[in-house]
Amino acid sequence: MDIIYGTNSVRQSLEANRVKKLVITYDFNNEEILKLAAEKKVVIERVTKKELDGFARGKNSQSCMAYIIPYKLYSLDEILNNPTKNENRIIAILDELTDPNNLGAIIRSAEIFNVEALIYKKTNSVSLSPLVAKISSGAINYIKCCEVTNLSRSIEKIKENSFWVYGLDGNAKMHIQDLDKNRNICLVIGSEGKGISRLVRENCDDLVKIPQLGHTPCLNASNAAAIAFYELRRK
Repeated sequence: MDIIYGTNSVRQSLEANRVKKLVITYDFNNEEILKLAAEKKVVIERVTKKELDGFARGKNSQSCMAYIIPYKLYSLDEILNNPTKNENRIIAILDELTDPNNLGAIIRSAEIFNVEALIYKKTNSVSLSPLVAKISSGAINYIKCCEVTNLSRSIEKIKENSFWVYGLDGNAKMHIQDLDKNRNICLVIGSEGKGISRLVRENCDDLVKIPQLGHTPCLNASNAAAIAFYELRRK
């Protein structure tokens, strides 16, 4: 089983029926979590703060952690062939994102703005982890994540399934608000520092940018993703 920690992650996982065992300190008194654990009939173990800090390996556990059912990774076919009820579908590709804090934040934004799935490479990319789960504040329970071997081939399949693929690039000519939103969109978000790789960029239908008014050269990947997801859902 996987381990998560932090009150938001634990609460969301309890609500999603993923928790098998809850570990808390003797003085933990979050009534919402304790009530949920009782309702779900989850086994509770109380330990000292020192013991819990040892489990969390120095991370801020907020006095609680949980053993959970492992997160499911979806295949690309499962994502493409099982759409939500959204009239216009949105999915996203993360091109060699390596920072777990960015991945967790992007998962959180994706869930808030009803992005169906996140797709990333099995190699040279960050994957799901307790830290990612904590940063996502529980949104990891509701977002489909897919690991693929080759992003370029995945983009070809995505296009075959009636998606338009747009790369997010600060040097693009088109503004993201000018996109036709009455279509299925796959948004490609590049890695920290390097942006979108050449082959992936060449396979995009077009590149779009978020207009910037200040002097800072670029946005953090997770900040850019949040703004882009909001814009794609804005009518």
